[in-house]
Amino acid sequence: MLDSFLTAAGVVIPMALLMLLGVGLRKTGLTDRSTMRGVDNLLFRLFMPVLLFKNIYETDISQSFTPKEALFIAAALLALFPAALLLPRKLVKDRRQAASIGQAMLRTNYLLFGIAVAESLFGEGNAGPVALLGTIIIPMTNALGVIVLELGRSGRASPGKVLTSILKNPMILATLAALGAAALPFRIPGPLWGVVEDVAGVTTTLSFLSLGVSLDFGEARANRKPLALGVALRMAAMPLVFLPLSVALGFRGQTLCALMVLFAAPTAVASYPLAVAMGADGPLAGQLVCATTVLSMFTMFLCTFLLRGLGLF
Repeated sequence: MLDSFLTAAGVVIPMALLMLLGVGLRKTGLTDRSTMRGVDNLLFRLFMPVLLFKNIYETDISQSFTPKEALFIAAALLALFPAALLLPRKLVKDRRQAASIGQAMLRTNYLLFGIAVAESLFGEGNAGPVALLGTIIIPMTNALGVIVLELGRSGRASPGKVLTSILKNPMILATLAALGAAALPFRIPGPLWGVVEDVAGVTTTLSFLSLGVSLDFGEARANRKPLALGVALRMAAMPLVFLPLSVALGFRGQTLCALMVLFAAPTAVASYPLAVAMGADGPLAGQLVCATTVLSMFTMFLCTFLLRGLGLF
């Protein structure tokens, strides 16, 4: 029991401390949210794709996941899609708010939390299988999230816009590049690989600092009801439904770790600018990112503690 507690604490404490450091940097005036927006853009377009590339490239693809794992993830997300599309509409009158809540249910901060949690549990450099499962999770959550926003805003989804959004996503491009590079008959030269490792090595730290700087609940009072609903659906309903099912189906180790992050991690930071760009409720989308990120410190600890205590990874 003590070992499980220490393991769970070791997962969330570094993330929490980095976020608190980000809050401190903002409070002391060393940086501000407008400055970090540029950093967030770099994280989304450069740092996080390089981190994903590194982890997939270093993974033995043939041994990383089975068809059963891929099918379950795809089936779970497809089952979640109608719930994310219809349930918020039943509970919230404003279509724009419902669209933001639906996207928050689907789009998780998988890459950032997945690699951080996997390396805490299994050791540095052992997050490859978790990253590789992102080749299924990232394109599906992005595509389904775009459809939810399109339908929420206008009542219809444009296939061309959905496809363009998927193909332009830096995470998708990084995944394809890593798979292509891994298939080459030679390895990436040492000096070039050193640059990849240097960029990837600062991504997690910079990302959590940025999350801390961006935390803001100042406007949450006006949206307290839809915000509470979105947080409850993302951080309570989803793990309570899907994690017991994952365990019952026999998933263990890094696969179960990936599923834990998929269903219990906070809403993706990138969901905020996408909600703004597609005419959903931008402020609510940003508040959902902040609220779920803070709450995830507790949910990730609890899930890690319980699953580790049960000997499931």
